[in-house]
Amino acid sequence: MRKMSGFVRVLVLNVLVFAASTAHADWPRFRGPAGTGVVDGPAIPSTYSLTENLAWRTALPGKGVSSPIVHGDRVYVTAYTGYGQDLESPGDPADLVRHLLAFDRATGDEVWRFSVPTAGSEDPYKGFLTQHGYASSTPVTDGDRIYVLFGRSGLIAVDTSGKEVWRRDVGQKSDPARWGDASSPILIDDVVVVNAGVLGHQVVGLDRRTGEQLWSVQDEKFTNAWSTPAVYRAGDRSQVLVHFPFKIMGLDPRTGDVVWFAETPLDDATSPSIVVHGDVAYLTGSRAGHGMAVALGGQGDVSKSHVLWRQRLRAGIVTPVILAGTMFWSSSGIFMAYDIESGERVYRARLPRKGGPTGGFPNVDYSSPIAVGDRIVQFTRSGESYVIDAGDTFQLRAHNAAIDGDPSAFSATPAASDGQLFVRSEAYLYCFAAAAEGAPAAETAAAR
Repeated sequence: MRKMSGFVRVLVLNVLVFAASTAHADWPRFRGPAGTGVVDGPAIPSTYSLTENLAWRTALPGKGVSSPIVHGDRVYVTAYTGYGQDLESPGDPADLVRHLLAFDRATGDEVWRFSVPTAGSEDPYKGFLTQHGYASSTPVTDGDRIYVLFGRSGLIAVDTSGKEVWRRDVGQKSDPARWGDASSPILIDDVVVVNAGVLGHQVVGLDRRTGEQLWSVQDEKFTNAWSTPAVYRAGDRSQVLVHFPFKIMGLDPRTGDVVWFAETPLDDATSPSIVVHGDVAYLTGSRAGHGMAVALGGQGDVSKSHVLWRQRLRAGIVTPVILAGTMFWSSSGIFMAYDIESGERVYRARLPRKGGPTGGFPNVDYSSPIAVGDRIVQFTRSGESYVIDAGDTFQLRAHNAAIDGDPSAFSATPAASDGQLFVRSEAYLYCFAAAAEGAPAAETAAAR
């Protein structure tokens, strides 16, 4: 086992690097400003309940598993209503409506709601789709507009007053099992990039100002892919990284040209997003459980020249975080730590539980871990949460029971900004902050 002193030295270096670029940053997209799930800045609290560190909570109009995003004094999240709220009586799919909601960051009050009725064709509410529903894609914002993917109703740009700016169809297809879409759009410079593998067997780039399609990379094999694209920057070069069963690619964000590609062992589905750390891309996933590391900077087929390691490991839907040379994530109630240089396991530990199961269908983990400094926050679908210190051994700082009065699923990845933690369940949006400790929590009128 590696010495803790070495871990601490690397951790300090990582914190300094992140502090220079992401301290006090907003949380404008899925998994934070760089898409890594890791930020530095004011510490977030470790305990979460209706009586500990709750600044406010507000009721949501319907279900969803998209993550909240934060920009300035606004928090944005999506939800859906009208269909698929109840397993026994899902209703009529023609009544489905998706919503983008803006909340006041200080109070949790709803500021505006942008609603889009179904385009008329939806995957039925049954099977695995019942585990996430019809609002699974996290929005992304540049501060002027919010870009949200509403399935077959399209990719939509909405301004900060809640008005539609443009809308584009990115596909009307589905995966073979009809499990619905979930990948989140990202921004890279002036391009909105969408993994529309499920919706359109394509990756597409659009001009963020006009919605004009700039490029599309298409392949009938681009399906069973729910992962959000990643960004790699090296000097004045940038790439969009995407992966599908059996393949990972680096694309030029201006043209869509495939710069490089490699074969992968992920053979049936790609749900976790690629994690970029330094000049290496890490990917996990598939039902069988696989992991892989690819050195970035290559050209053409790099399957033999740039693949650093492949490993059988326990994976699923959750995207890992990387801290100080170690990759952390959870899978079906087991918390994992793997060395990123070798792909070898550092430890695995079963998460303790206070209530229901932490893993196993239908309680499979959805929420990905995030880290503020060296503290990792992990939520399970049952609503229990964990704060874990990064290190070579499993160090549980806090274990929180499910929040009273909210039996709904906690599937969304949290967001962190300026000492606040934003958590979304299928029923509520929460804001936790250490300054709120000992003070009565604000509960919006909608939540009462």
